[in-house]
Amino acid sequence: MDEWSLLIEVGGDDSGMIQVEVAKAVLPYAEYQAMQEKLRDERKELLLFCEHPPTITGGVQWKPQNLLRGEEQLREQGIPLVPIRRGGDLTAHEPGQLVIYPHVDLKQRNISLSDFFRTLLEISSDSILQVAGLSVETKKDYPGLYVNNRKICAIGVEARSFFTSSGVAINVNNDLSTFANIVACGLSQFEADSLQQILGQPLEMDGLIAAWSGGFQAFLEGRSRSELPSGADNR
Repeated sequence: MDEWSLLIEVGGDDSGMIQVEVAKAVLPYAEYQAMQEKLRDERKELLLFCEHPPTITGGVQWKPQNLLRGEEQLREQGIPLVPIRRGGDLTAHEPGQLVIYPHVDLKQRNISLSDFFRTLLEISSDSILQVAGLSVETKKDYPGLYVNNRKICAIGVEARSFFTSSGVAINVNNDLSTFANIVACGLSQFEADSLQQILGQPLEMDGLIAAWSGGFQAFLEGRSRSELPSGADNR
């Protein structure tokens, strides 16, 4: 896989761990789509961190009124509009945004979709606090993470055949220009924001990746240990 640079590879199914990879360069969304289908077909688990070029994706609930530019205008800007099968409405991707794709076999690991969804938000919140020193909040009925009523993290998970794709997008150092084309997530009351704008300086992406990866590995390892019979040794 020449497109990817291996960050961490620890353990296997017995340890509960998962292979982690970080894209070397900005990854076109169409290439990710092909990759996720291959992973699903092979049921190969992978935690992927990447950035995308300017792209707008529409989940299964996306509404045309939330697209503020016509598709022709978007094409002129070089911004593809991509319908996908995750939940939710429209969201934007662009360089400087950290996109996190956990591809996990929920059935094999005995994880419910609701637990998985909640855990992704918790790890994202903890990682932002750890690396940026910033406390974020959730909002009932409005998935994602917020600071002062401005959204810095979107979440959308697709699970087919109990195997997940899509995931979390954290606005880290992106300029948010792609978001000007949409009502993000269909929520006009919550504008998009980035960690860079809030902090007044760029944030080191590697630190956030390491924190998020560590939190996710700990979650999977904890799940693996919790399934051991009483008195079993997990060494």
